Amino acid sequence: MQFAEPGSPASGERPPGWQAPPGPAHPPPPVTILGLRLRARSRERADTQWGAIIQGLHAADADGVLVYRWPSSFLRIAVEIDPDREEGPIAIDYASARGAVLPDGPHPMLGAVFRRSID
Repeated sequence: MQFAEPGSPASGERPPGWQAPPGPAHPPPPVTILGLRLRARSRERADTQWGAIIQGLHAADADGVLVYRWPSSFLRIAVEIDPDREEGPIAIDYASARGAVLPDGPHPMLGAVFRRSID
């Protein structure tokens, strides 16, 4: 899975000839993508991959979950440590002020699992 972050030109200008379509009259509160949630078998493996190799800053450690961030990114990687389960992606974490936004389990059209977080 790959995440891409939106970027804007340094000048803040929009591409020439592009006009944003009008938004809805009363939009609901936004959904914020927080980042990817993964599982690793050990803290050492997570620190090696996300800290040493990818240069993430270890930002938090709560309930066996390691959180890595990057200064120029609003996304984060949350790594659950479980030596008895297979390593890999678990879900895309999101936050929302609305009620349930996405179904539990894999999304029927996208296949990815989205998990609401209080983060």
